[in-house]
Amino acid sequence: MGVAAPERPPTAAPLHVSRTDDPRVVEEAATEDYSLHVVPRSWRLQRGKLTMAWYGVMTAFFYVYFAAFIALAYGTTNALIGIGLTIVAYTAVNAVLLRTGSQSGLTVALFSRSMFGVAGAAIPTLILAATAIYYVVFEGAVVAVAAQTYIGGPLKLWYAIVVFSTAPLVWRGIRARLDRINGWMLPFYAVAMVGVIVWALVSEGYHGFLPGSTAAAGTTLPWLQAFVAYMGVWVLMLYTMDFARLARPEDERFHRNVTFGWLYYALTFGVNGLIGILLVSTFGITFDQLAGQESALPVRIVGLTGLLGFALIVITQMRINTVNLYVASTNLQSFVARVTGISLPRTLWVIVACLLGYGLMLTNVFGYVADALAYQGIAIVAWVGVALAHVWYLRRQRIALDAVEFRPGRVPRVNPAGVVAWSVATAVGLALKIADTTDSQTWELIGLPLTFVLAAAVYAAMTVAARPSWFAIDRAHDPLDEVEDPWEDRVRCEGCDRSYLAREMDRQPQAPHATACAACAASNRFHADARAAARG
Repeated sequence: MGVAAPERPPTAAPLHVSRTDDPRVVEEAATEDYSLHVVPRSWRLQRGKLTMAWYGVMTAFFYVYFAAFIALAYGTTNALIGIGLTIVAYTAVNAVLLRTGSQSGLTVALFSRSMFGVAGAAIPTLILAATAIYYVVFEGAVVAVAAQTYIGGPLKLWYAIVVFSTAPLVWRGIRARLDRINGWMLPFYAVAMVGVIVWALVSEGYHGFLPGSTAAAGTTLPWLQAFVAYMGVWVLMLYTMDFARLARPEDERFHRNVTFGWLYYALTFGVNGLIGILLVSTFGITFDQLAGQESALPVRIVGLTGLLGFALIVITQMRINTVNLYVASTNLQSFVARVTGISLPRTLWVIVACLLGYGLMLTNVFGYVADALAYQGIAIVAWVGVALAHVWYLRRQRIALDAVEFRPGRVPRVNPAGVVAWSVATAVGLALKIADTTDSQTWELIGLPLTFVLAAAVYAAMTVAARPSWFAIDRAHDPLDEVEDPWEDRVRCEGCDRSYLAREMDRQPQAPHATACAACAASNRFHADARAAARG
C-alpha cells in the first residue's frame, strides 16, 4: 500500500515539487555556494576536497607570529601550555559546531536566526564580516611588506596588488575552486617552510626555542594568560561552521578528527607555534621588534632566503586570504540581504570586501585594527557561548539539528534569550576591557573566559522558562507539512522561479500563499506580514 501524499491547505496554491536539483540553482551555486540558502546533500563536498579547502587557514603567518609573541611575553613553557589548552578547547567546541553545520546546512548567519531572531542575527553576521576583512588587512600587509622588501616599489601599490589579486580566487566558491587552489599550494608550503628553517639554522645557528624568555615579574598565572590570549582568535570557530555546512553528515567522524579536529589544531597552533618560536629565537628578534609588527619575521626571512622566503610568504598568505575573503563576502551578502531585503551576488561582495580592506590599509591604522579585533573578539566569544547553550537547548527539547527553525517568516523578530545573553556577556567583556590598565591583569586572566561563561549561563538559564514563541512563529500553511521529505524534495519558489529544498521553503502570509525561498522571504515586509498573520 502506498503512502498518501500530504494534503495542502485548502486556500493555498499547489506546490511544484521535484526530486532533482534545479540546473539554474546549480549554476548559481558555483559562485554563491548556497550562501543565502540551505546547502542540499547533493552539493556537499567529498571529505578530501573540504579538508584541502579548510587547510588553507592553517598556513596563515599569524599563527607563526602569534606563538612567538606569546612566548616572548609569558615565556616559552607557558606559551606551550596555553597552546595545548587551545588545541583541546578548539577540538571540543568545534566538534559541536561541525555537527551543527553539517546537519543543518546553515551558515553562521542563518543559524543565528534561531538564537537571536531575524533582527538580532544581523549583528553577529556584521561582526564576522568585519573581522574577516580585518584579517584580510593583516595577512595582506604581510605579503605587501615582503614584496616591497624583495622587489621594491611603493607599499600602497603592493597593498592593491595583493588584495585585488586574491579576489578572482574566491569568485567561484569552495566547491568550484577553493579546494583545488589550497590543495595545490599545501605541498609547496610544507617544502618551502622546511627549506626556510634549515637555511636559517645553517646561517644563524641553533639558539633553542627562546630559552631565556620568561613572564614579566608579578605576572599572575602566565599559562592562563597565554590561553586567554588565544581565545581572541575564536573567530575560527565561526569560520568552521561556515565551512562545515558543506560537509556530508556521514563524514562527521573524519572531519571531527582531521579537518576540524585535533590534528588540524595541532598543526595550526602547535607546529606553527613551534616554528614561530624557533625562527624568532634563531633570528634574535626581540619582543619590542615583534610587538604590533607581524611583518617583522617575514622581512627577516625574505632578507635571508630571497626568492624561497618570498614565495613562502606569498603562498601562505594568499591561501589564508582566500578563506578570509570568502567568509567576508558571504556574511556581507547575508547582512545586506537581511537589512535591505536585496540579495546581490556574492562576487560583488568579494569586490566590496577588497575595497574595504584596501581602504583600511591606506589609512595606515594597523594599530587601530588590532584594537578593533580585540573588541570584536569579545562579541565572537559571546556568540560561541550562546551557540553551545542553544545546541544544548535543542537537544533538551529533542529538536534535531536538521530541523531547527530559521526561516525568516517562521522565527520572531527577536529571541529574548539569545539577545539578552549575548548583550550581557558582551557588555561585561567590554567593561572589563575598557577598565583594564597596564597595571591590572583582570582582563588578561578572566575577561574572555567570563564573557564565554556568562553568555552560555544566561542563555541556558533563560531557556529553562522560555516560551515557544521565542523560537518560532506559529503560522498556518507550512510547506514542510505538504512534502514527504524536506531534505530530498525541491519546491519551486514563485518569487525567483527557482527550486530549493523544501527544508527552507515558506508561503506568503496572504492568500493564495505563494511559495517563497529563504532569500525571497528575507524582506522586512515579509516578516511583518508573517507576524501579523500569526496574531490572527
